[in-house]
Amino acid sequence: MTHKFQHWTTLVGIIALTTVTRLDSVMAPSLVKIQQTFPQADPTQIESIASIGDVASMLASFIFGFILTKITYKHAAILGLSLLAAGGLLPIFIHQNVAQLIFFALVVGLGSGAITTILPSLSASAYHGERRSSQFGFNVALEDGFAMVWIVIGGYLATISWVHNYYVYLITLVALILAIFFVPNIHPTDNSTVKEDYQQSKRDQWGFIIALVLISMLVEILVAVMTNKMALYLNYYHIGGPSTAGQALLFVRAASIVAGVFISFYRKAFRNYLLAAGFGSIILGALILIYVHTFWTSALAAFLIGTGGSIALITIPFLLSNLASAKVYPIVMGTFSALTSLGFAFSAWFFKYAAPIFSSNNLIGTFRAMIVLSAIIIVVLVATKIQKRASN
Repeated sequence: MTHKFQHWTTLVGIIALTTVTRLDSVMAPSLVKIQQTFPQADPTQIESIASIGDVASMLASFIFGFILTKITYKHAAILGLSLLAAGGLLPIFIHQNVAQLIFFALVVGLGSGAITTILPSLSASAYHGERRSSQFGFNVALEDGFAMVWIVIGGYLATISWVHNYYVYLITLVALILAIFFVPNIHPTDNSTVKEDYQQSKRDQWGFIIALVLISMLVEILVAVMTNKMALYLNYYHIGGPSTAGQALLFVRAASIVAGVFISFYRKAFRNYLLAAGFGSIILGALILIYVHTFWTSALAAFLIGTGGSIALITIPFLLSNLASAKVYPIVMGTFSALTSLGFAFSAWFFKYAAPIFSSNNLIGTFRAMIVLSAIIIVVLVATKIQKRASN
């Protein structure tokens, strides 16, 4: 009974963290209003208010992977949420220039990076087996579900005043209180789900770990194409404008939620070929974008590509938790979070040089490059049987 109670209390703490992981999404709809308030500011500076947090998050993920080996989950969560609250709430009172907003966005990014590193390690510590896999999926579903909520709320508040968008960060105070009471005050190695004698004899399988982390980075490079190219694609084929692109991109988020909820079903259906099936879904989505040009087929393609990416980004942390010992898992997941963020940021540059190899049309070349890269990864996954070997 006590063990079940501890799992439920930990779950409350996990949910508190997932609600605020993508809270920085709330500022994206307000950029136009901020530009109007500071007309003399460089547009790139304004855009960096929404993007610089990703850079900070990448750095924080890597750093917190090491910090988490020294402090408890509770203390790490309090530190991450405090950064998130400070960066999100101080602009309500301090917003005289764009530089201040950029600085606070940086602080928010540090807090987000800390939380994204804590979540998988805490989930791996609290659960094991199929329940652990389901929890990873549940986390992703909640993160993307709340991201959609924050974007909608942010769009509404931006019509009143862009300063109002920062009031949404009050939710971090609620999350902070819940974390204080429900996130366990233990170190990653204090509640390992494997027996101590096995844990001590277990060798961290670094070859598989490195391969899976690199595959995660490639996943983000592939999925980021939707964010980078959807508006251009819809405009090129005279399907719609920016608002239509926003609607199509919602299907990427929806795919993450569906994949998170049904990850156990996917695991049973595809078993040790789940990762390969995910990349197959990305190939199918890219093929649709090449050969069919309507809004609904674009939305379907976005859903398929989002599904493939989500399956990989749910499954790989679970596999890494099997490969890495409890002591090094936070470091592994910090590196995972940092490199996936880097992959998202690097995507545009990657396809800038890869696309011309496959077509003089940048869009078609990009989608063909996605197909080739995904196919290569599928061959590697099937040939090495990496998922089966990592699951044992």
